[in-house]
Amino acid sequence: MEAQFATIWHTARLRKHGHAAFVLMLYVYVSRPRAQRLTSLRRATDGRIQEQLPRVAAYMREHSIEGGPASQRYAAVSQARLPDDAPVQVPDNATMRQLRFIDEQERAMDHDQVVQQRRCDGEYHLVRVRMHGTPVPMYLNVSDLREALGLPQYSLRPPHRDSLQLETLDPAVDMADIDDEGETER
Repeated sequence: MEAQFATIWHTARLRKHGHAAFVLMLYVYVSRPRAQRLTSLRRATDGRIQEQLPRVAAYMREHSIEGGPASQRYAAVSQARLPDDAPVQVPDNATMRQLRFIDEQERAMDHDQVVQQRRCDGEYHLVRVRMHGTPVPMYLNVSDLREALGLPQYSLRPPHRDSLQLETLDPAVDMADIDDEGETER
């Protein structure tokens, strides 16, 4: 190896300003000590995250920390990056606070959805009807009203709407592309 460096240096010296452009890049690889490898951060793989989810959920329940699936998942990802013997820690940063807020909003939406569905599923529903110019609240039978209006016997609101499976068929023949009509293929 020393002979190779000597010949390269000699060749660089022969050129005008060649020795100034001569750059020796030396890479040295040093293995880390075992203790440092065991205490360093790890990659949060899906397996490690799934392993930490029950630990984090139990910790959050024990310490009365509010959270739902999003905040528990984030805490599990953070915990999965730590060494195996590290105690469970729930982050207290802006991301965690935002995820807790998202979980609260999800719980509120789920509750509203259940209440709305109960109202829709009830046999009689309060409806305001105008009689002689005056609005009068009346209870109407929901199934009779749906039948009279020709509506199906389930709620038409998005969470309970049957999905439409629309298939787009391929054209039977190729169509001429009018945008590229004047161009020729090369």
